[in-house]
Formats: sequence, structure tokens, C-alpha cells
Amino acid sequence: MELTRRQSLGLAAAAVAGTTVTGSATAGAHTDRWVRDTLRRLTLEQKVGQLFVCYAYGPTADTADARNTSLYGVATPADVVRKFNLGGVIYFTWTDSTKDPQQIARLSNGLQSASLANTGVPLQIGTDQEYGTVVRVGPPATQFPGGMALGATRSPQYARSAGAIAGRELRALGITTDFAPDADVNVNPLNPVIGVRSVSSDPALVSQLVAEQVKGYQRDGGIVSTAKHFPGHGDTATDSHTGIPVIGHTREEWTRIDLPPFQAAIRAGIRSIMTAHIVVPALDPSGDPATLSRPILTGILREQLGFDGVVITDSLGMQGVRDKYGDAEIPLRALEAGVDQLLMPVNPGLAYESVLAAVRSGRISEARIDESVTRILRLKRGLNPYVDVARVAKVVGTPSNYAEAQRIADHSTTLLKNDAGLLPLSAAPRTILVAGYSPATLATALQRRGATTVVKDTGTRPTDAKIADAVGAVADLTVVLTNKAWDTTVTDKNAKQQKLVNALLATGRPVIVVPVRDPYDVAYFDPALTTLVTYGSTAPSMEALAKVLYGELAPTGKLPVEIPGMHPFNHGLTFDARQTRLTVASYNIHAGAGEDNVFDLDRTAQALKALDADVIGLQEVDVHWGVRSQWLDTLAELGTRLGLHTAFAPIYDFDPPAAGQPRRQYGVGILSRFPIVRSENHPITRLSTQDPNPVPALAPGFLEAEIEVRGRRVHVYCTHLDYRADPAVRTKQVADTTAVLAQDRKKDLQVLVGDFNAEAGAPELAGLWSRVTDAWSVAGVKTGGPYTYPAVAANKRIDFVTVGAGFQVLRAEVPAEVPLVQAASDHRPVSADLSFRP
Repeated sequence: MELTRRQSLGLAAAAVAGTTVTGSATAGAHTDRWVRDTLRRLTLEQKVGQLFVCYAYGPTADTADARNTSLYGVATPADVVRKFNLGGVIYFTWTDSTKDPQQIARLSNGLQSASLANTGVPLQIGTDQEYGTVVRVGPPATQFPGGMALGATRSPQYARSAGAIAGRELRALGITTDFAPDADVNVNPLNPVIGVRSVSSDPALVSQLVAEQVKGYQRDGGIVSTAKHFPGHGDTATDSHTGIPVIGHTREEWTRIDLPPFQAAIRAGIRSIMTAHIVVPALDPSGDPATLSRPILTGILREQLGFDGVVITDSLGMQGVRDKYGDAEIPLRALEAGVDQLLMPVNPGLAYESVLAAVRSGRISEARIDESVTRILRLKRGLNPYVDVARVAKVVGTPSNYAEAQRIADHSTTLLKNDAGLLPLSAAPRTILVAGYSPATLATALQRRGATTVVKDTGTRPTDAKIADAVGAVADLTVVLTNKAWDTTVTDKNAKQQKLVNALLATGRPVIVVPVRDPYDVAYFDPALTTLVTYGSTAPSMEALAKVLYGELAPTGKLPVEIPGMHPFNHGLTFDARQTRLTVASYNIHAGAGEDNVFDLDRTAQALKALDADVIGLQEVDVHWGVRSQWLDTLAELGTRLGLHTAFAPIYDFDPPAAGQPRRQYGVGILSRFPIVRSENHPITRLSTQDPNPVPALAPGFLEAEIEVRGRRVHVYCTHLDYRADPAVRTKQVADTTAVLAQDRKKDLQVLVGDFNAEAGAPELAGLWSRVTDAWSVAGVKTGGPYTYPAVAANKRIDFVTVGAGFQVLRAEVPAEVPLVQAASDHRPVSADLSFRP
């Protein structure tokens, strides 16, 4: 690019300013001289233009856009800069300013060229890149978690590294100012405009992390950081975009709650502070918003706190600042209050001419304008105006930057409740319904972990039809994401997100509720057993959520706010991420015959699905048995309906009753979410009740199915022993069982499920309990006997889930009773949650 003499002077000034950062007295003298010399040569019109930061439409500096013509009377962004001698430009997605990194860099260079050719002063280019919920520059730029997510990590190191990387990436795009961080203390759960943009409800935590963010942006990242919204926007239930919030804090409360983060930012060297369009009667009883309040901006910010950096207004198009005065008066009162930069006036031409007229009439002195322009020039003197477009890809969105964003997200995810012991999920393949707000990113992350996902994007205002569609989806597990579901004033006026969550909870299947923005959502649903919060819905946050769900990492996030009536500040659960879960159940399905003795395959499948187990051992499985099985291969049918892998071992295997009919089989089966690597039907001593003259003898009917779970081989054995009251037969069967178990490698894991027709304390079973551990007793559950749960009678049947070495028993239970007409069997299942180290 060939530079004019004036552009070269701007670059020379920037180069001198670069040495200012080193603290050289000579360099400081040079830069102060540049500020003085530049101020002297600027015309009044150019100086007034330096006060304004506006947007312009178009992806390049020379793109003609009718929206510019309508608003400014000129067509291109470069024309806008030249016409109004703008001191700054702000980028938005909706202005077509942020399509991709290279485009942004070229736009920045083009606008700088226009500014330097016009006034000889570099342009301040800014944007609102708070991250989390407020992002203007999207991927491939690194997407960091936002303020409250940082608060959940409690990490000053992460706050600084996020600011540093963000600063370097933005600077590579030609963006010289980030209107971040948010220094508000969000003490009001009903705050509609701040919420997760704030670090926390704790002033000390906000102060600590805001100071580190400022250091990251400015010292490490090389851009201007802007703390907002002074004097503190954290305790309001009114959105200043649409109304005028009134903060009821006393002076003492303001000093204790709202002030500390701004003091910390000033101590950290913050170069710019943004005002809030809020009324704080304790600080200024006039009723003027802080943006227009001299007692607040000059009396407190300038004189009491000693801040001599640039004060910039929040957008002058917001209703909070427009309620009391007209658009021509607002910029004048802001300058009189102590403001330096006027951001986005509704009518830029009117505002610009109004300030010029006020100076010419003597209402505002030119000396007052010079004060603000001097601060603005000091802000700009360290900013190299041009960027190298060829280097953008080497700086923006690099693998190391992405990795740091992921590390931060990994440490922010907060587990609020795990009352059902559902987390971490086992590694088993399963169908997961992912519903609610923007679920696609999470669904993709779950698919990478072997899940089959059903995605139902219902947005922030689900229709009844979408709610019904989500509730009707068939899945093993539901994850529902919400976004400001508490906000029934603006976001979701008819509380449809709340209706969606409650409807999903009412299905009875396992549901994980995840607010992906404000954690306060969880207080507005029916009680959920499993809840987490991510504070944002970016890809790193959704990846971190998937990691926590599957136990790849332990949740370490702590609530940075209180959820009234539910969870205190600093609440956050965890688990041992080194442990892998496995849920195992045992069920005598009696071939699907319930209390009414009616075979119902649908009823049986429904009962098995409700167990939500990774592995289910089944007894009394009829295959092609006759009328009772309706000549179906019942195990294959169940496997198909439930999407599970199957293994079967016949105990009795009889010839067809008639030519052309299949063999009749009766035995034990295994359903597994994991693929079955190998299965075997071992012989075991059996006293057959099907023979006219039964005698004990070895016979098939002891099923082994081998699966692999996160690198560990797990041998699942299933048995159904009809030995009635003969202790000798029981002793032989236990000996046969332990002999089979002894054949496995010591490092492999073993689970034995099934039922015995014996008393719970039968001495012949002692050898079995010495080989494997009864999950029922380890879990400390006493109902039903010391080892297992008897059904019908103590000497009729005992169901069990037992485990070998390497397993920890987390829970064992008999699932809740269902009405007899709905029961799949006249027996009851047992279920145990287990864990092991991969």
C-alpha cells in the first residue's frame, strides 16, 4: 500500500507510541508532543468528529450501501468517516462488518486509510467482544466462555489468558478497542440485560477477574479495554435498551457492591470506561441517567476515583438515555457531565451539528472539547493503524488458542444436582434426545462419543406442536437446554420453555436439564434430579458439557451467584472422573407374562426401557415356545425394539411340536448397549423339572456374554437355577459357577446376574458370595433380605446382581411398583449402578 505524507505521519506517531509502552521518558515526551501538535492542527469540526464513535454499513471501506445514504447522506463507510471526521467506528454483525477475519482486516485497513488521509489521526476501531452471549466476531476467531463462566472457574489465570488471546486476535483484525470486560456485579437474578455477562454476584470475585481481564487485553493483547457499565448495572430488573432502570442501592451499598470492580479496573490500568444509562438516586438525586450525570462522571469517576482515561457512553440509541431529553440535547449533556466519546447517536448528523453549535454559541467551550480530544489522542497514540492481512490466519483461531478456550470451558461447567446418580453416563451406546435451545452443537459432541441423537430444536419460544414432538421422541435419555427460561417478559412471554422442560420431566425417562445461559432457570421448573449449567452455548462450552456427561472430566465449576431457594453461592458438585459407570439389571420376565398371565411384548419392552440399564440379564425367556410367545423369537424382538445387542443361552431346547415349526427354546438372555464380543453357553449341574424322572446332571444354561467398556473386558454371566429344595444340587451349581468364573483373566471384570430358587441365607450359597460380592448388601439396602430381593416367597426365588473384584457398587434398588395391569412380569427386577476404573 502506498502511503500519503499524512498517513506516514500517522504511522510514525504509532511507532513512537510503541516505545511509550516501555516507559522511556524520551518516548513519553515525543508522544505528548504528538498529542499537542495534533490537537493544535485539528479544526473544530475535526475535533468534534473525534468525539463520535459510529457504525457504518458494508464489508469494505468502499462498499456503497443505501443504509449509509439514508443515515449519513453518503454511500460508503469511508465516506462516513470522512464526512464526520469520525474518531471511531464500531463493528457489528448486522452492519456486515464481521463476515470473516480477512474481510475484517481489509475493512479496518481501508477505514484507517480514509481517516489518516482526512485528519491524519488513526481511527479507533471497536467492537463488543465480551464472549459468551455477546460476540460480534464469530468463528474461526476463538470463542471464549463469557464473564460468568470465568467466574465459575474462580481462576485469575484463565481470566488473563482469555483477555490476552482475545486482544491479540482482535488486534490482528485491526480492532483497536474491545468494549469489555463487563464489570457489573449481578446481584439481581431478574436482571434482563446483564446476567451471565457479569462475572459474579460477589464484588470481590468480580474485582479480581475483571482486573486480570484488563491486564490480558491491554498489557498482553495490545488493545484498549473498556470496563462497563459505570456506576454499575448489576441490580436492575429493567433493560436500559428499552427503559430507564433505577438502582435503589444506598451510597453504602453502592460503595460495597458496585464500586470495587471499577476501582480494581482503574488500578489495573484500564484506559476506557463505558457509562450506564441508569438512574442512581443515592449518587445523583436529579433523576438523570449516569451517562448525563456530572455528579457521577465528574464528581465520582474523575475526582473521587482519579480516572483520567477515556469515558465513553453506552449507545445513545438506547431508551434509557432518550427518555428525558431529545437527541440533539443528549450529546451536549453527556459532554457537560464529563463524557469524552459519544457512541452511536440515533441521528449522527443532528448530534454532530448540535455539538458544533453548542461550541460556537459558547454553551460548551472549545477548551472542554480539547480536554476530551486530548484523552482520545492519548488513547490512540499507541495504536499502529494498519494490519498485515497475510498474518491474520497465523494469529486468529489457532489450535493453541482453541485449546485454551476449551480448557477454560472445561473448568466452568457446574454440576448442580446429581440426585439420581445418573452422572457420569456409562460409555454405552444409547439414543439421546437433545432438545431445547440450539441443541445441534451438543448433539454433535455426543455423537462423537457413540450416542445416537434425536435433535429437537425448539428455540426460546417453543410452540405446543414442537413441545409435543419433543415429548413424543423415542430415546433412552433426554438432555434439554434452556436459555433465559425464567424471563417471561421478553425472551419467552408464554413460559413455553418451562412447559417443555416440565413435559419432558413428566415422561418418567431420565432427563438432564441444562441452562446454557442464566443458571437461574433451574428455579422455574419442576424439580429435576440432574441439572448442570454452562453459562454459554458456544462450541467449547458444549464440548465441555459432553465431557462431563460422559465422565471424561470431573465438573469443577462453582456457582458464581446464588440461585435463590435452591443453591448457594459457591455450590458445585463433582465426581471421580477416573470411574466409569455401568448400570446392570436382572429381571425374570416370565416370558412376558404379567400378573394377568397375558403375554405382552410391548409391555415387557416398556418395562425394560424404564430400567435404563446398560446390561440386563433376563430369565425365563421363551423363544418360539408356542402360544405364550406367539411363536416369536422374543429376545430378538426385544433387542430390535430397544436397540440393544442380544445373547441367548437355551436351558431347554426341544424339537418342534410339528413339522415346519421352529425349535422351542427356554433359557436366559442378555441385552446390552455395548456390542457383544463373544458369548458362550456353559454347562452347569441342573435338576431339570421338565424330565419325568429328573436327576442332577450337567446341562447347558449358564450364559456368558463378553463386552468391552473403555478398554476393559467385562464378562456378564446370567443364570436361572431351578434347583428347588435340594441342597446337594445347590452346592454343585455354586461350584460349577465359581469354576466358570475362575477361567477369566484376573484383570477382567465380572458381573453375575440371575435368580436362585433358594432361601436368602441358604448355606450352600456361601461359596458364591465369597467369589463375587452381592451389590444389594454392599449398597446398604435392607429391604428384601441380606443379599437379594425375594419375590413370591423366600424359598421360591432370589434375584441378584453380583460383582467381582474391581467394581464399586454405587446403588442397588428394586424399581418402584407399577399397577398390576401394567406389570410386565409377576416378578420384580433389581438394578445396580456400578463403577470401575478404565
